[in-house]
Amino acid sequence: MSATSQLQVAASATIAAGARLHPGVQVGANVVVEADVEVGAGTVLLPGTVLLNGSRVGAGCKLGPYAVVGGEPMDTGFHGEPSHAVIEDGVELREFVSVHRATGEGNATRVGAGSLVMSYAHVSHNGDVGRGCTLTTHVQLGGHVQVGDHAVIGAGSMMHQFGRVGAYAMFGAGSAANRDVLPYSMARGNPALHYRLNRVGLLRHGVVGERYAVLEAALRHVRRRELDALEELAAVDAGAAQILEFVRSSRRGISRFVSGG
Repeated sequence: MSATSQLQVAASATIAAGARLHPGVQVGANVVVEADVEVGAGTVLLPGTVLLNGSRVGAGCKLGPYAVVGGEPMDTGFHGEPSHAVIEDGVELREFVSVHRATGEGNATRVGAGSLVMSYAHVSHNGDVGRGCTLTTHVQLGGHVQVGDHAVIGAGSMMHQFGRVGAYAMFGAGSAANRDVLPYSMARGNPALHYRLNRVGLLRHGVVGERYAVLEAALRHVRRRELDALEELAAVDAGAAQILEFVRSSRRGISRFVSGG
């Protein structure tokens, strides 16, 4: 353990020899940190939090109470190989959140910088949550799920393994999907259906006027299966190009639209 005068460790915490805790880390009561763990400067580990081998936590994070990072994958393909669970800078994991490490030697499950993961949510093995995302209470992400930057996933929602939620999307509360949710869109239900653009979320990020209109047109082209028109739009607009690439790279297919498609 890296010891400095700025490091604060509660008497009841258990810190294994070899754990790397940077200056300013605060370790609460009954926290457990295993040997192959690194915690960045200024991070706060609230009571009962557990960091298992393979955990890599960035600077300025706040974890817990009772968050668990680095648990072994719930995956029959996992055979004990070394892998990681990466929590980037400025992430907040609330009460009883769990983030499992990845299957496959050297692979990582990741929660991107500045994300908020609310109580009882689970990020499964090989998941990749982007920057500035919000995963609300009881969200459950299957293995290999990808969540794009600044997406919001509503309370109690579930995403099938290998599924994707695109950047700036809103995946509504109580929803379930086994197909991909498009960038910039709002989808909800079980099975989830696309409704429209994520109007409120885009407004919060300054996507208005012509930028909004172009994304609206791109979504309409996807709904109508007008790939040629979407390609033309993508040639002149980065947001439309992102949607086109998302459609082309889908492994599970795109969730249907409420009006058909």
